[in-house]
Amino acid sequence: MEDDQYQEEDGVEVPLEKLYSALIECFGVIICGYIAGRVGLIKEQQTQGLATFVGTFSLPCLIFISLATLDLSSVNWYFLLSVFISKAIVFAFVLLITLLVTRPVDPGKSGLYAIFCTQSNDFAIGFPIISTVYGNSHQDFVSYLYLLAPVNLVMLNPIGFTLMEISKNKNSTSRTHLPLRVITSIATNPIVFMTALGIAGNFIFAHEVPDALEALLKVFGSAFTASALFLLGLRMVGSVRNFKGEALMVPICLIAVKELVLPLVTREVSSLVLTWAQVPANESIAFSTYGFLYGTIPSAPGVFVYATNYGLEVKLIATAMVACTFVSAPLMFISAKMVSISHLSPSKTLSSLAAFELDLSIVGIFACVILLSVFTFKRSAWSAPQKLTMCFVLSQLFGCIGTITGHLYWPYSQYTAYFLMNLGDFSARILTACLAICLAFMESRNYATVNHFLPIFYGIAAGIPVMLIVIANLLGDSIPSPERTTLASSTIVETIDIFVLLVSLIVSVVYMVLQQRYKRRYARYLVYSREASATCDSTHTCEDVPTPQGEEQPVLPGTPLLDPCSGNEDSHPVHHMALVFFLVCALFISLALHIWNVVDDKMTGVYLELAFLDVFFTRGQSLIVLFIFGLDIISLMQPFCRRVMETFSHGETITLPNVEEIPSETQHLCDQFNTYHIQPCQTQIVRRRRDNSYGSMEDTDTVEVHRNGDAH
Repeated sequence: MEDDQYQEEDGVEVPLEKLYSALIECFGVIICGYIAGRVGLIKEQQTQGLATFVGTFSLPCLIFISLATLDLSSVNWYFLLSVFISKAIVFAFVLLITLLVTRPVDPGKSGLYAIFCTQSNDFAIGFPIISTVYGNSHQDFVSYLYLLAPVNLVMLNPIGFTLMEISKNKNSTSRTHLPLRVITSIATNPIVFMTALGIAGNFIFAHEVPDALEALLKVFGSAFTASALFLLGLRMVGSVRNFKGEALMVPICLIAVKELVLPLVTREVSSLVLTWAQVPANESIAFSTYGFLYGTIPSAPGVFVYATNYGLEVKLIATAMVACTFVSAPLMFISAKMVSISHLSPSKTLSSLAAFELDLSIVGIFACVILLSVFTFKRSAWSAPQKLTMCFVLSQLFGCIGTITGHLYWPYSQYTAYFLMNLGDFSARILTACLAICLAFMESRNYATVNHFLPIFYGIAAGIPVMLIVIANLLGDSIPSPERTTLASSTIVETIDIFVLLVSLIVSVVYMVLQQRYKRRYARYLVYSREASATCDSTHTCEDVPTPQGEEQPVLPGTPLLDPCSGNEDSHPVHHMALVFFLVCALFISLALHIWNVVDDKMTGVYLELAFLDVFFTRGQSLIVLFIFGLDIISLMQPFCRRVMETFSHGETITLPNVEEIPSETQHLCDQFNTYHIQPCQTQIVRRRRDNSYGSMEDTDTVEVHRNGDAH
């Protein structure tokens, strides 16, 4: 730790040993609980008893004693307001997106997802971490946890409960008692009840709880931390499910919103609200960084209980909860360390970031060369999403070359670096939106439109960045030094960056939603198609089945993309979907950092963490593409490896016998198949091609063939 690079907040440094101890304390007890449940030491009935003790006795007593002794006059209510606004924004965003994507509309699922992304495990995991970080500098921050928990329990969760009740009783005729059930469930919640009672006790006892009552409450409260963490481990048993492919996208999206979007939104809103309320600068920085750390606390296990009670996505929520808990560990560790840094030395910070960006650019160039080589040699490079991905990799190559050029001291190197870096960055952000649009149109089977828009996408991705660079120079933007290329940009470039990022982010999110809606619409069509084909005669072919809207649109000549049955459509739909998701996360991080640069120019520890993350997502996006499409490299090497294996293989050559040498029983079976079954099999194979199962029959069809063969 350099002496001049940063200063610790209030002169107090959080030792790494304390952070390690806090994390080991939390996750060590969780793992012990998981092992105890896995080997069967604690049964399900005993787990329910422990859950009752924690939720009904231990936690409510801890909340009461903390709120009853808290000096409410010192509470910054503007900070609580900012946290509520932040959670309300994220809650509404998740609610709206889920309602738009899911078909048929499922209000219960949208309410459950919104609760997952906003309700934090404030006490079991948040309490030890916050106590370690702020125990010496801001002891009152620990007490804020007891005031922040009701933000969800009293204000936001009732909205989710109402939606889940509506979904649960959508076929019921008696909906008049729905508001009463929701109000009753909130009022009888021990946490909500003891929160209200604790605030009332604060005024009644004037911050001094009677000794006898305090001793009783502390006995129950002291048992909370270990019991809650152990219970969390017990509930992880059987929660992890084998989600693959597209099924992973929902948990990943939920975790990203909880661990990435919520902390950044909380930090930005807290900073704006506290600045508007004219809170002193040092206090505003402390609260905003505390809000960021609070946002990284993983989702509460209570969400799993809600999912179980209402029978909504139980396996998915359980998997997301377990993954979110362990993903949050390194993020909380880094954030907890960075939170203690209040002031950074701009010169050394920018030098460190420039060095990190240079190293990442060197690695990124190798990744770009590998990807462009693989995409060029593979036939799939001629699909529309792959073409846009190639252009995206090319833009990353320009940005990486520009970064390296900026560190070379030859004439006009800074001008070249300035042009290449801005060209690559602007093009990458625009191509993210173009890729999202392309995937949405392809999911709607509108192949002719995709082919028509491809030249337009190329022109936009190349022309708009050049135009923006010219505009920035005409408005007086200066050519930066190498240390200024990443963070310390001028206000002109920052404004242009924010505009491009905001437009690209909005367009990408909108078309990601449309892509999911088209996907579910086509899935419903396939269900109806199977039902219709099941009623057809077995001799009918797939042409008898009607095609969905947009599948047989006129195509433009010269493109193999346009025939959906030719095998040339997108062969990596999940890969491209995952790529767009990661790129949208990168856009959001860059947008948050650029807004920070414009609104608040102070460099704090959280700023440093966010800056390094932005550099990684800006210069390291080619590594993300390489990670997602890594299997293409393996498939490209398979023919070579197969040739090598055949060259060095000395096994006996397998030869098929002549027909005359086959036993008579086998010949009879072959004749039966050719006589009775080959035509139905061909019909089934053609029909399955319409359902995207190329060249295959179901296992039930094969069994039926054997049964009919035995009958003949």
